[in-house]
Amino acid sequence: AYSTMEEKQQDKIISSTKVLDSDFLTEREQEVLRLILGGKTNKAIAAELFISENTVKTHVKNIYSKYNVSSRAEIISTLLKNQILEQSL
Repeated sequence: AYSTMEEKQQDKIISSTKVLDSDFLTEREQEVLRLILGGKTNKAIAAELFISENTVKTHVKNIYSKYNVSSRAEIISTLLKNQILEQSL
C-alpha cells in the first residue's frame, strides 16, 4: 500500500514523524527508511546508496530500535498511524 504512494506523500510521512524518544532519524536512516517504504530490499538499498548490505542492516536495526518495532510491516503501520494522529490534531 505504501509503495504505491507518490514519493511526495512518502516524504511527508517521514518528515512529519518523530521517533518515540523525540529524536529524529539521522539523514542516512531517513534515506534508508524512505527506500524501505518504497518496497526496496536491503540488497537494493545497498546498491542504490553505494553501501554494504551489512551497513543497511545496521541502519534498519537502528530505525527499528528507535521506533520500537521489529519488522518492515510494523514500521509502515507505525508511521501511518502517527501521520493520521498528527493530521487529526
